[in-house]
Amino acid sequence: MSDRASIAAGGTIVVVFLFLSAAAGWLQGVTARAVFDWLRNLDPRLWQAFVAGVFLAMGWIVNGWQNRRVAAQLRAERLRDAHRAIFAEIDANLSNLLDEGSLRAEGAEMIARMDGDPDFVPLIPRERHDRIFSALEEEIHVLPRVTIDPIVAYYSQLGSLGAHVDDMRGNAFKTMAPDRRVAMYRDYIDMKAAALRLGRKAVWLIEVYAADGKDAAEAEAARLDVNSRDGARSAL
Repeated sequence: MSDRASIAAGGTIVVVFLFLSAAAGWLQGVTARAVFDWLRNLDPRLWQAFVAGVFLAMGWIVNGWQNRRVAAQLRAERLRDAHRAIFAEIDANLSNLLDEGSLRAEGAEMIARMDGDPDFVPLIPRERHDRIFSALEEEIHVLPRVTIDPIVAYYSQLGSLGAHVDDMRGNAFKTMAPDRRVAMYRDYIDMKAAALRLGRKAVWLIEVYAADGKDAAEAEAARLDVNSRDGARSAL
C-alpha cells in the first residue's frame, strides 16, 4: 500500500474514532468545552490523517455521484435514440396503412371481387416492417414500461400478421373453398386494422413521453386503456 493510501486509510479510521469518541463523551455528560480541548491537544499527525480521511470520503461521494450522473445521461441518450428509431419505423408503416376506414374499404372491394369470381385468388404481398426493431432487440430493456408495452404489442401483431400472410401465400389457400378464402382475407384485414390501432397508440405514447415525460405518458396510457375498455363494453 502506498504512503498516500496508508494516510487516507488511517484518516478514515481516525474520522470514525473521533466521531465515536465525541458521541461517547456526550452520552457520558462530558461538556463540549472538554471535548474541544481534547481534540485541540491531539497529535498533529492524527489531524493530518483526519483531513486526508475527510477528503477521501468526499472523493468517494463526489465520484459516485458523477458516475451515477454519467450513467443516467447515457441511459437517457440510449432511450431517446431507441424511441426515435422505433417511432420512425412504425410511423412509416402507418403511413402505408392510411386509416382504418380506407383499409376496410379496400378490403370490401377485394371481398366483393372474390365473391363474384370463386376462382379468383388475391396475391397477398409479404412485407417486413420490423427490421429496426429486430436490430434494437438487445437494447429494448432501456425503454420505459409505458412505451415498451405498446411497442411490443404492435410488433407482436405484425408477427401474427406475417404468419397469416404466409398461410395465404401457400398452396392450401389457393385450393381451399372460396368461402374459406374470403374468411381468411377478412381476418387479414382485421389483423391489419389491429396493427394500425396498436401502432398509433405506440407512436402517440412515444410522443407524449418525449414531450412531457414519464408521468404524463403513464397518465395518457391509463386514459387510453379506460377508453379502450369502455369502447369494448359498448360494442357488446
